[in-house]
Amino acid sequence: MLTDGQVLPARSIAKFVTGDCGADGFERRIVAMGASERPAGADRRAWLRTALEQIGARRQRHPGTHRYALPVGRSRAERSRAVFGMPALAYPKWADSGHTI
Repeated sequence: MLTDGQVLPARSIAKFVTGDCGADGFERRIVAMGASERPAGADRRAWLRTALEQIGARRQRHPGTHRYALPVGRSRAERSRAVFGMPALAYPKWADSGHTI
């Protein structure tokens, strides 16, 4: 987690370490937060470790988005009648049937 409360996605870190597309923007973001610039040719992983310490980033375990998965209904028929969220609506149609795009 960064000092401003933003989460640093694992995918962003992986892109930076491997030098994939988007790595430069990630590096600029970290430098803008106060890390020293990475010397040309420096090991990306080692620089990132130092840079994250410089800006005060910390590890925080995310509990996960979906924590529980409970079965709904005892049979296929009961599960098909279960309503989640808002009821389904009819497919939208043009009010004027002569309308063309």
